[in-house]
Amino acid sequence: MNPKPEDMAEFFRTRKNGFGRCLEPTMQCDQLAIRAHSIQNRQTIALLEQDNHVLAWQPRFSPAGPDIALRRIGRNDASTFAGFCNQHDTELFRPLDTKPLDGADREQLFLLAYRGITCELHAIMTGVVQLQSLSTARVKRGADSPDSSSPAEQKAKEQWLLARATLLYRYNYYDEPLLRRSFDGIEHDTIDLNDQAPCLAVSSFITVNDVPLTEELVGVAINILPVSETKTVVTFSYAKKDQGSVRAALDRILGSTLDVQKYELSKLVLSRISNVLISPRHFDLWGAERAKKIAGAFVRTIESQQDVGEDADFMLF
Repeated sequence: MNPKPEDMAEFFRTRKNGFGRCLEPTMQCDQLAIRAHSIQNRQTIALLEQDNHVLAWQPRFSPAGPDIALRRIGRNDASTFAGFCNQHDTELFRPLDTKPLDGADREQLFLLAYRGITCELHAIMTGVVQLQSLSTARVKRGADSPDSSSPAEQKAKEQWLLARATLLYRYNYYDEPLLRRSFDGIEHDTIDLNDQAPCLAVSSFITVNDVPLTEELVGVAINILPVSETKTVVTFSYAKKDQGSVRAALDRILGSTLDVQKYELSKLVLSRISNVLISPRHFDLWGAERAKKIAGAFVRTIESQQDVGEDADFMLF
């Protein structure tokens, strides 16, 4: 069923509502957040770009419904989010942004994870604002009763609980340790993909156990970053106490090698991660039919919340 024009108009309006607060560790900063890169521009996107563009998942909206596809985006706009003010973005990530990535540098790996978690937290908080705005707008025009719990209101509450759980997770395992400059509470599993041309980059945070939002999250920050023309580094970062749960969830990736490992990694990215950048040169090698199949699989996982399934064409590398 096609959405009503008034519903689409409300959706477009709420899409403009964002969350512009600086999400630095103390959450006390009152400076305006800037749009900064969650995936480093000079060191990473530079290896992917073609004519100053990369590809990213981008939605378009029309009366016929949403359409999500990999579309070209300028490198300066790719993977940006308004999560930190200029001062905190510069100061917090200086050890990460001013020197090459070192897989043995625990501070750098910690900051990679911190940026990915904060990007996800910002997206969730933005969703809270938008869903609450949508719910209020529907009540004002009489589409929902203010005395009943509408689907829009229920979704806003669920998003708020997720935001709270994610913020609490970051506070417990990242904010406090970062302020103390203590990085040993986070474990990292690192994979070097050698002889791998730059093709994609990822920065995200996902949960690995389906637990109630009122309980503590079990999560893992995931980064896939090309570091040279022949090497890509993959990092999985998680709280030490969650090592068993996380490694069990990632067993098919951590327990494999070479193309099998890349295929399992590709399925995880397609199933769970939207903050992905693709090299235009690599995308062109897929061909139209394969690109369409990959886009269709990504959309299905959003709708069904299920893993992407098995298909050799889902190999992203």
